[in-house]
Amino acid sequence: MRIQDAFRLHEVEAARAIVRAHPFATIVTADLTATHMPCLVDDDADGLTILGHVACPDPASKALGGPVLIIFHGPHGYVSASWYESDTIPTWNHVTLHVRGVPELLEDAMPVLRQTVDRFEAAVDDPWSLDRMGDTAREMAEQVVAFRLRAASWHAEAKLSQDKPPAERARVLAGLERPGPYANAPLAAAMREHGA
Repeated sequence: MRIQDAFRLHEVEAARAIVRAHPFATIVTADLTATHMPCLVDDDADGLTILGHVACPDPASKALGGPVLIIFHGPHGYVSASWYESDTIPTWNHVTLHVRGVPELLEDAMPVLRQTVDRFEAAVDDPWSLDRMGDTAREMAEQVVAFRLRAASWHAEAKLSQDKPPAERARVLAGLERPGPYANAPLAAAMREHGA
């Protein structure tokens, strides 16, 4: 993936923040099998380490012993050329993270499943827990392959019109914040976070 310097995110905490905010990932194995699963940041590890799991019947589970690419998509959306004052072409603004490496397959999937459920249930008024399932939870854990991926490399990009003059960025923000087919409050918020 080609990344202009103006858009590259260099800090590992920025990459970790993308995973936390947008955990539903695309996992691509070396044989080009792709699957989509929620993944987590391993907060106990240094650098960028991803925790995830794949169901055993999923073809991707058979290829997790080799290199993988995990893609996280943050806010993204169309930027109309009509929003610019001067003539230019339309574009697509986005926040993305690509993580590469060879996963470590974990013998026991239960800790990853528990962390995943707890992470997402924490936002619910009456959080559900795997403990409610008793022995069935263990049976479910035996039907998935859990992994830890210590990033061999990663690329994070926030392409949010940083290469445009302030007045043009303001026009893009106005386009994203007005009602209509391309209204996109999350993308506008990302632009503001990155200096628009």
